[in-house]
Amino acid sequence: MHRVLLLILLTGSIRAQSAPDAMELLQRAKSFGENTRSWRAEAVQTMQVSGPGLKLASTDIHIKLAAEGPLKMSRVNSGDDRTTMVCDGTQQFYSGDGGLSYYLNETGGQCSFPLMSFYEPSLMNFIVPSSNQASLFVVGDDYVHLADSERRCVVVRIVLEQAVRTMCIDPIRPVILRDVVEIENKANGFRSSTTTTFLSFEDHPNFTPDTFRITIPAAGYRAQRP
Repeated sequence: MHRVLLLILLTGSIRAQSAPDAMELLQRAKSFGENTRSWRAEAVQTMQVSGPGLKLASTDIHIKLAAEGPLKMSRVNSGDDRTTMVCDGTQQFYSGDGGLSYYLNETGGQCSFPLMSFYEPSLMNFIVPSSNQASLFVVGDDYVHLADSERRCVVVRIVLEQAVRTMCIDPIRPVILRDVVEIENKANGFRSSTTTTFLSFEDHPNFTPDTFRITIPAAGYRAQRP
């Protein structure tokens, strides 16, 4: 009994003391995300939704992404979302509907894609103190398997009124290697969980000339206005 009570007291103490460390790590991740404008990554995103009268629905998206500031980027999604966006610094190309339609436009704001833009919802929603922020603490350590190695990360959890966000952050190079956002609407009983996990990540990589080259689809595809 005494051991259990001591464990509870120690756990509570560790969590109370870990909040500043968690905020510091989030601040570092935010700064790194804002300043990393040349990067390449692969990731998998899985979303699950459940609620009254709704069977569990799940989507899986494989993402290949490259970005080079200020206005070059390439994002190719496969799986349940088959979309492509490429910016070559001058023009912006988007292909949707599984490749059945596309549009070509002048380079826009979506072409500026620092690492921070990949995190969704934005880290700003959690770093700026808010009245509904319930708790912020370090849970412990975990590992994410990347293509080149197994990477240790620190698990940071933010608990809000209707949402829990759990991020596994590389403490050396503060990339959010795994990001889990769980939302519950208590009014209607619907729940959603979105997990984004990096499979590989490089900052300041060497890009080939073809990385941001726009290729207009063959005949049979229909062009649309943005």
